[in-house]
Amino acid sequence: MITRRSLFVAGGGAMLLAGCETAQVTADGRFPIMDVLGIQPDVSDFRSALRRADLGDLLNGPGPYTVFAPTNLAWAATSEQFRSGGAANLRNFIAGGRLRTPDIQARGGRVRMLSGIDVVLVGGSPTEPRVQAAQAGRPPSGASASIVRPNLLCSNGVIHVLQGALIPG
Repeated sequence: MITRRSLFVAGGGAMLLAGCETAQVTADGRFPIMDVLGIQPDVSDFRSALRRADLGDLLNGPGPYTVFAPTNLAWAATSEQFRSGGAANLRNFIAGGRLRTPDIQARGGRVRMLSGIDVVLVGGSPTEPRVQAAQAGRPPSGASASIVRPNLLCSNGVIHVLQGALIPG
């Protein structure tokens, strides 16, 4: 027999479950970097490398951080030695601060990464700027990469998706 009490309990449980609905992850500034990387299928190899190197917790933390995330194709083009270099090499792609492309331009086009290298804006177009790695305080060297999806906003920073890997020459 259904009583008022059982209806109340069932209704309360339904309301509780409705409150547990999860939001769809988007790059609108509400979700942390690792979650936003998770909805970008073309950077899944880089995201996996961050997790293996125990940098996932850092990038889920308060930040802020700026991540230059190479596409799967760009990541695969790096040497096996570089890809297996762990956190030390992955820090080439992470900077402190929430730096959108206008913020980088305002800094003279140069950003210091956690590894100590610099990333320098070296041209391209306003919608697809190019960046290149450089030893700290030196001119850019090595291959450059286009930022194909700039300014993906996260709760703890920003992501720029690259068509290349930032390895100083």
